Amino acid sequence: MANMQPTYGVGRVAPASQMILEDHLKKCLSMTSGNHWKPYGNKNLPRAQHSAFGDFPKEFMHKKTAGVTEVKPIDKQEVSIAATGTAILKKGDGLGGKSTSLNLPRARPPVQKPVAGAVGRRQIPVSEFRLFYDRGDLPVTIEHGPQNKINWKVEIQQLDYHHYLPIFFEGIREKMDPYRFLAV
Repeated sequence: MANMQPTYGVGRVAPASQMILEDHLKKCLSMTSGNHWKPYGNKNLPRAQHSAFGDFPKEFMHKKTAGVTEVKPIDKQEVSIAATGTAILKKGDGLGGKSTSLNLPRARPPVQKPVAGAVGRRQIPVSEFRLFYDRGDLPVTIEHGPQNKINWKVEIQQLDYHHYLPIFFEGIREKMDPYRFLAV
């Protein structure tokens, strides 16, 4: 009882986190009502600075001009056809489709350098192992189950290793099953 300082541990809400919760609640409640709540409308927040390093010096600030901005007269090109009484173009009056030497030719796009494609995806040719397996030339099948197993159609002692071993080694580069499973 000697230490009566408030603790912000278990069961207590710190003032900063309570303000965050209140702001979020006000935002949620404003979604259902007509008036929108803006977090920067809080008068208790400190005034925002011009940059992360503080306010700019006064001599570098833009001078605000007070009063009404001057109204500039409308150029002749901006006046509507109805106000000037100009006749609307009829068929054959315009320049559409007519050739004239005063018009400049359309700028052609510059020729782009050819792309080498060093970082693009390269087409990998199908391995000989895949071709042999798809054709049914390999004396091996897969027995599917909880654990896939390999069934050899020929006894292993009768296999021609000089023929099949290079084919299986080439199949190691395959990434898709069943080719990867069989080659490994």
